[in-house]
Amino acid sequence: MSKQKVNLDRLMTKPAQSMDDLLLGNSPSSQIEPTPQPTTGDEAKIRFTNALPPDTFRRLQQYTFWSHETIGDVLNDALLAYLDGKPEADREIPAKQAKRRRLPPV
Repeated sequence: MSKQKVNLDRLMTKPAQSMDDLLLGNSPSSQIEPTPQPTTGDEAKIRFTNALPPDTFRRLQQYTFWSHETIGDVLNDALLAYLDGKPEADREIPAKQAKRRRLPPV
């Protein structure tokens, strides 16, 4: 009893590329296109990471569980309320620093 040979050639949609092209990314098919970001209204959001004290994080988790809100919504509301009384929050950052901080265009 011999093993049946499987032909996978039919799965290839285009001819094989050279090993250099595959490794160096010289082919158009190997170019990774960025995921389009939403551009309007509340849909546009930026991910960021931060650290909280364990007790604050626990309270945040408890609150979001019982209120059925997302952490993002709670943080957004809390930050907006905090920043409302801060005139510095509405001052533009110089272009060089805005670029360094990777701020989105206004």
